[in-house]
Amino acid sequence: MIQTQQLALDFPPETSPALVLESAVRRVHRQLKPRTPLPTIRTEFFASVGANHSATLEDGTLSVRVSDLFADAPADVFETLAAILLSKIYRKKIDPQQNRAYRRYTMSESMVERTRRARSERGRRTRTTGPKGKFYDLEPLFNQINQEYFGQELHRPELSWTARKTRSLLGRYDFDQDVIFISRTIDSPEVPEFVLRYILFHEMLHVKHGTTIQNFRELVHTPEFRREERQFEFYDAANDWLK
Repeated sequence: MIQTQQLALDFPPETSPALVLESAVRRVHRQLKPRTPLPTIRTEFFASVGANHSATLEDGTLSVRVSDLFADAPADVFETLAAILLSKIYRKKIDPQQNRAYRRYTMSESMVERTRRARSERGRRTRTTGPKGKFYDLEPLFNQINQEYFGQELHRPELSWTARKTRSLLGRYDFDQDVIFISRTIDSPEVPEFVLRYILFHEMLHVKHGTTIQNFRELVHTPEFRREERQFEFYDAANDWLK
């Protein structure tokens, strides 16, 4: 269940995040709507698991809600965020430079780590069902692949079949829960073992390589990842079968 506690951050009253954010909203409103009287402005930080923000204008009240993960953001980030939110309300074109500045902050190493930690601590955990399926057991397969391709050095996350059969997503590594999920659809005598091994190997590569920030995006399939993936013995056969 998502928790609702706020981050424990202490600020002097004159520099509290709420006041800094409200000042930023006022300045941006004057810039975007210089001939329009300022509405009543209400700002709020709320517990979230990511960069979730919103702004609404109803009955003369402008309400701005910002993720508490941003509570200690620099004033210029508040200004940029206010410009983006208010531009959407007033149907103004968002300045590309402001958009890049916002992305640069949200994709910084510290913010990515903070967001990941919030997802882990606050997010709803996906139910695991264990490594033993009806036809296949993921644990010995993981150990074999770990020995063959990783020199038995890869950290072993929790292994689980999905609770339900899924066809659009056959495997995934949950970075926050540290769990490899394999679709129960694969737990079938009709699926060759080398196909399951390939899917599991792919997810194990995610455990090894983690994520990389590039052009303000979080990448999981880097060129290095793809090169190593092609080292799988049955790479072509497994992909042909999956097609």
